Amino acid sequence: MRQYLGVIIGVVLGVVGALLYGQSKPPETGSQKERAELAEQRYRSLQRENRELRADGLRVHKRGASDSTRAIYDDILSGRGADLDDVFQVTKPWLTKIAPVINLIRVKEEKDHFNSIAGEYGRKYELSERQQNELREWLDQRATENAASFVGVLTDQRSNLMDLMLAGREAEKNLGEIDGFMEGQLRGQALADFKQDRLMERIESVEHESNGRLHRLDNLVDLDPAQEDQLFYLMARSSDSYIPSMEIEGMTGSTLPIDPIGRNEAIRGVLRPEQLESFDTHRRERRADAEREMLEVGLKLPDDWDLFEEDDW
Repeated sequence: MRQYLGVIIGVVLGVVGALLYGQSKPPETGSQKERAELAEQRYRSLQRENRELRADGLRVHKRGASDSTRAIYDDILSGRGADLDDVFQVTKPWLTKIAPVINLIRVKEEKDHFNSIAGEYGRKYELSERQQNELREWLDQRATENAASFVGVLTDQRSNLMDLMLAGREAEKNLGEIDGFMEGQLRGQALADFKQDRLMERIESVEHESNGRLHRLDNLVDLDPAQEDQLFYLMARSSDSYIPSMEIEGMTGSTLPIDPIGRNEAIRGVLRPEQLESFDTHRRERRADAEREMLEVGLKLPDDWDLFEEDDW
């Protein structure tokens, strides 16, 4: 639930942020600030056009959207809860109109983050001015591609809310390609240092993530030491930061990565019957709580809710 609501809230805050973006002085010609203000002006123009259409009694051209809105309203009043995908489809035309604004916001936020990465790598691995420029260009291109992918979901008539969520996840994974880029830039000791640093960062990330998941599961079902060891390795292999070449002390058997669905099935095979019963009871209670929370705001829990709660026990 939190992830779905986060997307909706994020989009709303993004719109508000764009409308307030840069009002203190005239922007430079061709600057990102100027494009943001032009996008805002277009958005306000579209708002005025929409009000004029309503005033002229031309709602008949939007009968489909009106019917969908009425159906959502009826679902809320009846207590059934509105389907998030239905809400997304009704708001998609409006989101599509302000897509340029959302695009600018996402690009700016990611570029700010990427600039800090470029600065850190430039200093740490003594990149030349040319290498630093190429790194910044590469990162800027990732930000542009991520934003285009996100906005592409909004403009695709066949897309649903799941597609929007997946676009956000893919944007996070795209930064992982920086390893290949940096390895193509560095030589000698700098390259060796970079590979070692990245490997240690990955190991720390895998261990932190795996220990956190294991701790939450242990609180639920009281694992024994043998189970803890076995499950830790399963947790590690399912981490996005995991690579088979990692040396994890005590790991035996397969070292191949495993997806969250396969990991969760394997976990069920490790738990004893009484533990499995406690685990399933907890999952049912979490779903019931999520359904109640959604209904409190007039929404229905998505059928694929479990896909976004796969790591939260």
